[in-house]
Amino acid sequence: MPVRVLAGLLTCVCLLPAAPPKTIATAMGENGVLALTVTLYIDAPGVKELIGDDLGGYYIVADVKVEPKGGREVSVSRDDFLLRTDKDGDKATPSSPGQIAGQGAITVREVKAERPPGPAGSGGGDNMVPTGASAQNGTPGRVSSLEQTLRERLLPEQKTNQPFRGLLYFLMDKQKMKDLELVYGSGAQRIDLRFK
Repeated sequence: MPVRVLAGLLTCVCLLPAAPPKTIATAMGENGVLALTVTLYIDAPGVKELIGDDLGGYYIVADVKVEPKGGREVSVSRDDFLLRTDKDGDKATPSSPGQIAGQGAITVREVKAERPPGPAGSGGGDNMVPTGASAQNGTPGRVSSLEQTLRERLLPEQKTNQPFRGLLYFLMDKQKMKDLELVYGSGAQRIDLRFK
């Protein structure tokens, strides 16, 4: 009887659904000058909840809190941050709001395959010609409401001894949290954050 009970329990455990993949995670790190607390949002629903737009599902957003240590003044630049993935070695630096939603932004959309033109029975038959993706520049004009929101929430570049926070936008999609690493700075002041 105990063997049957054990077999039944194992069957029940095997039938349980797998835990959903982690799409929001926080990591902390510090060096001799400052401490960082970073929360990553890696999927479109999480990004939309954070900023009100999913950015097309192509961006990972980092909510960064910077805390200077010992009353020291620190200077932080967005260019000091790099997001990389173990999945394929891809790397990304933060994108500006103008690159994402401004006049110079590029919108990429998928285009379905089409049949080549030609008369029926000409040998073209069922061969489909992929048209790939098309790109177009953003609409000229005033600053969009999305660009304004992205600017307002952006991590400020400043020199201060006070804690501050803001967002960074990385063009990198379809990643698993366990594969991501955020790097700040270099040399002795470098901070590596893993999101497990």
